Amino acid sequence: MLSHKRPSLRGVDRFAASALFLFALGVFAAPALANVGLGLLVLGAAARPRHTLLALTRHPAWPALLALTVFLAAQAAVLALSSGLSEADIAVLADLAKLILLVPVGLAVAGKSSRAGRALALAGLSLLLCMALHARPSELWQALSEGHTRLGFGLPAIAFGLYAATALLGVLLLVPNYAARLPSLPRRALLVAAGAALALIGIGLLTCRSRGAWLALALALPPCAVWAWRRGGLPRPALAGLGAVLVAGLVMNGEALARRLADDGATYRALVGLCDVPAAGTPARLATLPADSVGLRLRLSGLALERWRERPWFGHGPDAGRQIIVQADDPELAAMAHLHNTYLELLVRFGVVGLAGFGAVLAGLGAGLHRAARAGTLPPQLGMFLTGTLAITLVWSAFDFRLLTQDFRFHVVLLAGIALGLGLPRREAPCAS
Repeated sequence: MLSHKRPSLRGVDRFAASALFLFALGVFAAPALANVGLGLLVLGAAARPRHTLLALTRHPAWPALLALTVFLAAQAAVLALSSGLSEADIAVLADLAKLILLVPVGLAVAGKSSRAGRALALAGLSLLLCMALHARPSELWQALSEGHTRLGFGLPAIAFGLYAATALLGVLLLVPNYAARLPSLPRRALLVAAGAALALIGIGLLTCRSRGAWLALALALPPCAVWAWRRGGLPRPALAGLGAVLVAGLVMNGEALARRLADDGATYRALVGLCDVPAAGTPARLATLPADSVGLRLRLSGLALERWRERPWFGHGPDAGRQIIVQADDPELAAMAHLHNTYLELLVRFGVVGLAGFGAVLAGLGAGLHRAARAGTLPPQLGMFLTGTLAITLVWSAFDFRLLTQDFRFHVVLLAGIALGLGLPRREAPCAS
């Protein structure tokens, strides 16, 4: 009987690993393929329910995941009994529920860093394929030469900026460490390919014109690079290559970068005048800001904070963020799809308790990684990459809100699932005795 069960578990594990790689390969270039991979991952987790439940309950993130799920369900139940749930509320809850797919991704990783590394490499390849499928030479040349065109390569430009920044960090931190274990010729070939990928991703990051992604990478990259260099994980050729990419980007696109950073100069000057305004008069003054990108976002932030103060602890419900824009009855704000700030969206929708719940899940994932690092099962470079990725995503989230969209959901499910999986104890083969 035991000899029958053990091959079955190994077969399910191999099936889950294949589904994980399928999901990672399609995550940017082929969403339909990624969805197939996720479906197979769910089947793999359902095929071993006892193992799935046992693994989850041993992870530090389990209590936070359970508490957040209970809170969201309780809030929805209260709203349904009091004022009723709209179709938009139900749609938001359905999109949030899909984030639980990080669990089968984590179970497929199963504490194996080599498996996580392969999944990340396939996701990076998927991003490059996405760029190749959607790049048009004329648009690319226009974006590089005149500095106004924004490219997202089939994705929203600001979202592509986040994914490109994450991929760039991954190439710098993970590839040199893996290449060092290869013979001379394969190592050189891999480093040349990584350099080409770095250049292509850098071009994409420049042409997306996402200031939020630029800022996030500028804050996260230096400490990660210094850490890797001190550990010998970032050799001098890699540092020289990074420097060459940065210098070439500034030389070729310096004027366009300066124009992009100065696009909202009128709002910045208006903000200086707000320094002398009493706090009580700030919301009214925010409403007078210019209708540029930063000005509109700050006007939305003022409205969101006023709305949040009405119900600070538990929020107004799943679709409250969009309702703020509708109720503002402002033609200039009507073009905005959301509040462009993930933290404000969560505060308005779910209050301080809900925001704290999402933060607790992240803390639980971090605790699992810390436990794995102390046990010696988490490679330092992979741990630093996940830490840097979290920092990039947290900074970027202050400039946009895409938690309910498929592309960002894939991003979260893949990376948070890998973090969950690396924090799980690695299941060893049973002893022959």
